[in-house]
Amino acid sequence: MFNKLTDGLTVLGGAYELEDRVSWVPRGSTGYQASNCYLLTEGDAHLLVDSGMAVHGGEILDDLAELIGEGGGVSIFFTRPEMDCVSNLEPISRRFDILRLFTGGVINPFDAFDDVSRFALRGRREQIDGTRTVEGDALERSMSIEIAPGRILDVQSPLLRLLPTFWGWDGKTGALFTSDTFTHGVMERPDGPRVIDGSVEDDTTPEQVAAHLFAKYEWLPRATKHPLRDWLVETFDRFDPEIIAPSRGSVIRGRASVRHHLDLMLAALADDAA
Repeated sequence: MFNKLTDGLTVLGGAYELEDRVSWVPRGSTGYQASNCYLLTEGDAHLLVDSGMAVHGGEILDDLAELIGEGGGVSIFFTRPEMDCVSNLEPISRRFDILRLFTGGVINPFDAFDDVSRFALRGRREQIDGTRTVEGDALERSMSIEIAPGRILDVQSPLLRLLPTFWGWDGKTGALFTSDTFTHGVMERPDGPRVIDGSVEDDTTPEQVAAHLFAKYEWLPRATKHPLRDWLVETFDRFDPEIIAPSRGSVIRGRASVRHHLDLMLAALADDAA
């Protein structure tokens, strides 16, 4: 079931059980974790940030139909060209009118689907991470996505990434979409609270944050981490977000909770953390 986080921002998706087949969590993890996609709404305009996992596709499509109307128009922004972000592109395209599709990097999200070329989507795709010269060099640049007149999603390429990855900033809701970073939130049961805020007990530790971070970025313990810390501090000081919205794991809401989890992440990225 979708969860309205604030006016103009709704989280959709489901939960999956943690076990050793889930490659992006620490081995031995237990409990459940949310898979998230987000609907930004401004009047009759809608932008979906990622599309969620295929296993939750039916629930996500039904929730979209309730939120935007059956067959309604929606634009999509993919934060990463990985299957937990793009898996529901084709079923969404069958049921709704995809107006614009924002992607980055050289990996084409259409390659994962046999039938997507039947839809008029290729002409609606917009590249968000720069121009390519005749020599093949990619020049990264920031981009802004206009959700509706006066409502802008600012996009940037984070310093911490594997594949081409993009974060989004929605100034209206104070939400920072962090893709596969800040994904450490775990629930005890599948219907547990998927939002960490002042209303729930939060006993997250730097060690837990580090374990989830290093499960995805296995090289990170051997890396020089202070540039990442500096970049995170600068980014959070510049935006001062009220919501951290990762593609999986708990949503973190409220400035006190956001700052607490930023501190946990900075501790996890200490030079002696491993």
